[in-house]
Amino acid sequence: MKQMPSLLAPAGGMRTLETALRFGADAVYLGAQAYGLRAQAQNFDEAQLARAVELAHARGAQVHLTLNIFAFDGDLPGMVRTAKAAQEMGVDAVIVSDLGAIARILREVPGLAVHVSTQASTTNSETARVYRAMGASRVVLARELTLEQIEAMARELAGEVELESFIHGAACMAYSGRCMLSSYLNGRSANRGACSQPCRWTYALVECTRPGEYLPIEEGDRGTAILSSHDICMMEHLPRLMESGVCCFKVEGRMKNELYIGTVIGSYRRAMDAYARDPKGYLANETLSRALRAELDKVSHRAYDTGFYFGMPKVCGEAVGTQQAAEYMGYVRAVSGGVALVEMKNRFFVGDALETVTPSGSQTLIVEDIVVDATNEHVQAARVPEQLVRVPCGDRLAAGDMLRGPVRNRA
Repeated sequence: MKQMPSLLAPAGGMRTLETALRFGADAVYLGAQAYGLRAQAQNFDEAQLARAVELAHARGAQVHLTLNIFAFDGDLPGMVRTAKAAQEMGVDAVIVSDLGAIARILREVPGLAVHVSTQASTTNSETARVYRAMGASRVVLARELTLEQIEAMARELAGEVELESFIHGAACMAYSGRCMLSSYLNGRSANRGACSQPCRWTYALVECTRPGEYLPIEEGDRGTAILSSHDICMMEHLPRLMESGVCCFKVEGRMKNELYIGTVIGSYRRAMDAYARDPKGYLANETLSRALRAELDKVSHRAYDTGFYFGMPKVCGEAVGTQQAAEYMGYVRAVSGGVALVEMKNRFFVGDALETVTPSGSQTLIVEDIVVDATNEHVQAARVPEQLVRVPCGDRLAAGDMLRGPVRNRA
C-alpha cells in the first residue's frame, strides 16, 4: 500500500471541530469570518481560530483555512492580511481557488502552504504542475474526475504535488461548484460564500400557453428536484482509493452538525485504519465493510452515489429531500460516576433503546432514568431541546460522544 492518506474533516464551528478531532480526523478545514465559501456556517473569529489551531495541534492534527471565494480587486488585500494572521497563529495551510489570490498569497506570505481549491477545476497533471511551479503544495482535484483519471494523474505526477479528493458528502450541480443559480434567483453568490442552494428546491415545468399549469419534470412522492445532485459516498470503494495515490481524503459538510461529523469521520477512520493494518483481511471482512457503510445511512443525507468516480452520476431528479435512519437525541457534555450529562436534541423516553455514537463505534444504551439537571426532577421523557438531563450510562459514554435513536413522528 502507498503512504496512508490523511482524513480531512469539515468544521463549521468549534463543536464540530472538537468532534472531528475526537473521532479521528488528521486535519480539519474551516472558514474565517470572510473570504470562504460557507458564509452561513458559524465560522471562526481570530480568537476562535487560534483556539482551533491549539486544539488541533495538541492532537497532532492540522488546520486548513478556506480563502476560496472568487476574489475582486478589493478582496485581495484583506485575503493577504487574513493569510498572514493565519500563518502567525500556526494555521498549516490555506485553501485558495482564485489564481490571482494564489499568486499574491504565495508572494506576500512566504512559508504558508497553499492548497488549490476544487473550484479551480484542476483536471490534468499539467495544470497541477503549473500550480506547483507557482509554489502551491497541494491540489484539491475537480470532482468531475473519474477514479481511473485520478490514478493516472497520480502516476504521472509521481509525488511532484500532493493530490486531495472529496470522498463523501454533498456535491454541486455546477462544474466544480461554479454556480450562478443562487446569484440569478436571489442575488446571493455561491462563488463568494452566500449560496442559498436553489438547486435543492423543488421545480415544475410550465408550458407557455398554459400559465399556472405546473407539470412535474419527474414524478415522485414529494415532487422533483431536477437540479439537485446526489451525495457522494465512496465507503464501498475505500480499498481502491487507499491505493490510488491521493494523499488526502476530504469530507464535505461545514454546514453539518456534530452527529453527522462524528458518524462520517468515525466510520471512514475505522475503515482506513482497518485497511492499513490488514488490507487482505479488510477485503475479506464483508461484515465490517457493510457495518461501516450502514453507519453512513444513519445521518441526514440525500441519496448516495459515487459521483463521477465511475462515470456519470445517477439521475439527479431522484434526490428529492433527505434520508436518515436515525435521529440525533443528545450530545454528552460530561460524564461522572457512570452518569452522562446530556444536552437534549430530540425527545426520548425512559425505556428507549438508544445507540451511543463514539470513536470506537456504537452500542445500545437502554434509558433507565432521566433527571432534569437544573431541578433534579425525575421525568419520563426528555422533551425540551437544549435542556440538560442526566442519564445513567455506565462506562459506555464520555464527554463529546452522542446519542441517536429512531426517527419519530413529531406530531
